Amino acid sequence: MQVEVSIHELLAAAREAVKSDYIKGESILCETRYHPDTHYMVEIEMLKTDNTLGEKGAYIRKFLTEDEYSSMLQKQEEHLIKIKRQAIVQKGNLRYIPPPDRLDRRRERDIL
Repeated sequence: MQVEVSIHELLAAAREAVKSDYIKGESILCETRYHPDTHYMVEIEMLKTDNTLGEKGAYIRKFLTEDEYSSMLQKQEEHLIKIKRQAIVQKGNLRYIPPPDRLDRRRERDIL
């Protein structure tokens, strides 16, 4: 199996290797990323403290199933988190997509 790795992922792995990464949560190359049920990767900023995710101000990376991703979108609607970066995971490869709020702005621009 051949795995594609972007420059962003290589830089993230290098930061993690020297323990200088400011992102908490899962490593960019963790096992969860390659699990067949994993469909999304999100990097979030905590806007409020949440016992399941972390403290206010933390920047966290998570690899998620469809249901977990829906839960993250709900938390963003409730202003508990802010999705800063997201990607679709396909066979372990990351396909970065705009965060949901940017997608909404693009749709509004297309309509107007």
